[in-house]
Amino acid sequence: MKYVFERHGVTMPRDTRKQFSVGHEVAPTLLEPGDLVFFTTVAPGASHVGIAIGGDQFVHAPSTTGVVRVETLSAQYWSSRFIGAKRIN
Repeated sequence: MKYVFERHGVTMPRDTRKQFSVGHEVAPTLLEPGDLVFFTTVAPGASHVGIAIGGDQFVHAPSTTGVVRVETLSAQYWSSRFIGAKRIN
């Protein structure tokens, strides 16, 4: 996320937990492309983040190998771990 946002002139914290503290909260029904979506995966609280791309989808890097994937927010795995969304202005 830090890399993507900085390419567009927006400074972001490197840590997912800190990213969860920036921006404005967005209801899941009001997501727009570019909004950040946060999940609790490996630890309690915000431990994973993706970028909403429209519809019911988001893009994220599930590991540090550089592989980026598109996932569905309503998939059981992601919907059960979703903890919030933020809009960075």
